[in-house]
Amino acid sequence: MSTTFASVALAPSPFDTQSFSFSKPQEDQTFFILSIGINPKLQKICGEIDYPIECLTSNIPFLNENVAMISMSILKVEIDAIHNKTKEALDKTYELSMNPPTSRLLPLCLKSCINNYNAILETKQRILNAISMGDANELSMELSHNMEDVFACEEEFNKAKIKSPITELNSLLVKIITSSLTIDVNMTNV
Repeated sequence: MSTTFASVALAPSPFDTQSFSFSKPQEDQTFFILSIGINPKLQKICGEIDYPIECLTSNIPFLNENVAMISMSILKVEIDAIHNKTKEALDKTYELSMNPPTSRLLPLCLKSCINNYNAILETKQRILNAISMGDANELSMELSHNMEDVFACEEEFNKAKIKSPITELNSLLVKIITSSLTIDVNMTNV
């Protein structure tokens, strides 16, 4: 595997979250990437979406010489990235639930997140089937539900007035899901 160096600035995003906020690119920034060893087709696909860096970094670990650099293939790789990042978030949440709680409400929040992450994991095959059948509506619906599950997890912490210990993971999940939704739109418009 080659080493990659990148100099980046993120593109503005029309994506806004609910009452909580994940970091969002500044409005006056532009996207450009200077890299060594990243396929130009992947750069082009990722460069056209809201979170290009997250798109690149979530795809690169899953790419091999058998993956065609077309939107549909990259979308399938993004689905693998969502699945793996969700497993990571689930593991972190289980780990946190094993520690003595800092708040009596923390275990309830974590339990809700565990349920939401499990719901996301259950959608992988339905999403892959939708991609294979070219069912953009089903694909969009499943990905949107995944996004809602991540938001619901964070909202539990907000309602309990507890700082979420998994905001970074949830933020990355939202960005990867958003990228998948954007790739989905691009795929169906080709």
